[in-house]
Amino acid sequence: MWRSIFLLVIVVACSSPKNDKIVVPELHAGFYSEALERINDKLASDPENGRLVDQKLFYCEQLEWPTTCISALEAYREVHGMTNQLVRQYIAYYREHQRYQLLVEIFDRWDEEYGLKKEFSQLYVKSLVQAGLDKRASEELRWYLISHQTLEDIRFASEQYLLIKDTVLAVYNLGKLYKLDSQSELMWQYGNILNRLGYYDFSFQVIGDYAEQNKNDFNIQLAYARMLENANRRTEARQVIKPYTDRDTIAYLLADWYKKDLLWDSASYVLADVIAKDSTNRKPIWKAGDLYDERGWFTTSLKYFEHLTRLNPDDTLAQQRIDLIQRKIAYLQRLKFEEEKLPTIELQPKKIEN
Repeated sequence: MWRSIFLLVIVVACSSPKNDKIVVPELHAGFYSEALERINDKLASDPENGRLVDQKLFYCEQLEWPTTCISALEAYREVHGMTNQLVRQYIAYYREHQRYQLLVEIFDRWDEEYGLKKEFSQLYVKSLVQAGLDKRASEELRWYLISHQTLEDIRFASEQYLLIKDTVLAVYNLGKLYKLDSQSELMWQYGNILNRLGYYDFSFQVIGDYAEQNKNDFNIQLAYARMLENANRRTEARQVIKPYTDRDTIAYLLADWYKKDLLWDSASYVLADVIAKDSTNRKPIWKAGDLYDERGWFTTSLKYFEHLTRLNPDDTLAQQRIDLIQRKIAYLQRLKFEEEKLPTIELQPKKIEN
């Protein structure tokens, strides 16, 4: 097989294609898969053949460790013992399949002989975290950070402290990360933690810096605006989402936030803009009618709900609102009529005696 591939490379290399380019065939995953199948067939009849075991392990590595390769690792161990190379191949296999408890066991057993914890320091810490060994993970992170202080190291440590829910050390390292990279995706979590701890101004500074640099990310802007609104910073919240009012859902949200601050004209303007784009869209028409009803402009409100019944005569909810608003109008007219019937009491000035 290998001889055939070698001859093919020679033939291709010695040929003279256009522009004198040398074309070398690529060995794709299908080649290794087929080779692995042939090796498995041969091993079925000769399971202790060390050369075949070595070949199988090589193909497994090239295929990035399919789940079936655990048998190859075990077969190699039976033939050759637990060598330095095999330890690292076990690590590659377990890492690929996220077998973190087994990774911890390998590190604990073979570290002294092969120096694995130093070589695979991040993977060791991650394995402890994923295996639920939080106390040990925290201790290893402390040692890790003594000699690892790059941006990537601090980001890694911050992520792990967040996973083991060590808030104090997570905040400490996230604070260092903020100074180095205020645009890290972890800043969102950092800002939320600060908010929960009561550092409101600083939390909005952190998240605001992050949002400012991600203005093209709609989801980040919306989440930031909602945080501001929940903190009763609605003026700031409205400024954040105003650029996105071409989306109907954002227009409705903005109108609601205007209404909370009794900014009726601004709310009605936003809804009118949505209706102008599509006068058959029920939701903004309903919201506009509801807005004017709540404001006390019943005649205007009535027009919106009547428009809905013209669009759909079977809209019973709109008809119910029409009946309710008509009763309100009738009640106000009756009050006005009763007030007009009341006699005007004229007060006579007192006589001033000399």
